[in-house]
Amino acid sequence: MADISTIKPSERTVEIMHPGTGQALGVRVRVMSIEDDRLKKIKREITDERFKLESKNKSLKSDDVERNGNRLLFAATTGWEWYNPTGNEADMPDFHGEQPDYTQRNFMAVINELPWFADQIREEIDETKAFFDTSKQD
Repeated sequence: MADISTIKPSERTVEIMHPGTGQALGVRVRVMSIEDDRLKKIKREITDERFKLESKNKSLKSDDVERNGNRLLFAATTGWEWYNPTGNEADMPDFHGEQPDYTQRNFMAVINELPWFADQIREEIDETKAFFDTSKQD
């Protein structure tokens, strides 16, 4: 029997699809599992913020919840690639005329303007099983 302590999630690349047609848009995002150890710090910060407010008989506002969700979403991604999905020059994707570098500012701009983009990433990071390479199992 294999040592189960060696079973760890790995990063994976997901394709962002057109929300209406399901066609690849030419954007790939690298994501990690929401359970990845690298996310512990930010998850704790968010929880501590909530506890701090609750200790003062306050609660998070909807803007705070959305901001924290977006922070966690950014932390769960490790990069993106904008590429031409068809080879036809007219099909090169862009966001307001450019292929933005992967920065927190650019990421937030895209997901704040395109909620469906964020939704696709959220769905992917919640798919725990997809982060485990079954080819390495006995």
